[in-house]
Amino acid sequence: MPHELDGIYQVTSSTSYNGPLVKKSDGVTEIKNGQTSRRDAANCLWTSTFTILNDAEVEMISVADPSEADSDFSLTKPDGTPTREPVTYKAILKLARQGERIQLSGQVEYDNNITFLTMRKNA
Repeated sequence: MPHELDGIYQVTSSTSYNGPLVKKSDGVTEIKNGQTSRRDAANCLWTSTFTILNDAEVEMISVADPSEADSDFSLTKPDGTPTREPVTYKAILKLARQGERIQLSGQVEYDNNITFLTMRKNA
C-alpha cells in the first residue's frame, strides 16, 4: 500500500555552517513507502524515513553515510570535527499540502549548526 508522502521531491537546504567542508546534500529524492535512499552530489548515501505525526507534522530520521563519498568529502561530528562515519539527523518537519503538491520544511539542528531543509513534491 502506498504511503501518502510517496513521490519525487526536490531537496534544497541552507545552513549556518561556516566551516571549510562543502555541503552537497541538495538534489532529487523519491519517497517510497515512507522511505528514501539516494546519493548526493558528493556520492554520500542518504537513507531517510518519514513518519506522519499529524496533519501538520512529519518526523524525519536521516542517516548520511559518507564511507563511499568523494575522497575530499566529510560530514561533521557533534563537536564539529570531520568524519567519514555515518551521521544520524532527526527533525520534525512542517507538512503543507495543496492537491497533489506537498512541501516538507523545517530545520535540522546538529553540532551547533542549523540547516533549513525544504522538500517539494510538485506532481
